[in-house]
Amino acid sequence: MTYRHVVLFRLHEGASADEAVAVLEAARPRLGASRWTITTSLDDRKGTVVVEDSTFDDEASFQAWRVSEQHVRAVAHMRDHADWLVGDWVE
Repeated sequence: MTYRHVVLFRLHEGASADEAVAVLEAARPRLGASRWTITTSLDDRKGTVVVEDSTFDDEASFQAWRVSEQHVRAVAHMRDHADWLVGDWVE
């Protein structure tokens, strides 16, 4: 069983997509993630959207990453530059 975590970040007007992608890439889990994709959506009709699509080995790995320093830094940055929606589920 794996733990899926998908976030859609809608950037605020004037926020840099390249900077957002770099910040989120820096939050890549060091352990416990079997998949980690950060990219800008091809559809920009609703503004610039950055997609984080990740798969963790289990919920414990996800929870450990969630409280990690790199994730906390990314959240602090994105809080000032985007709004977002999160989807988490078990496969």
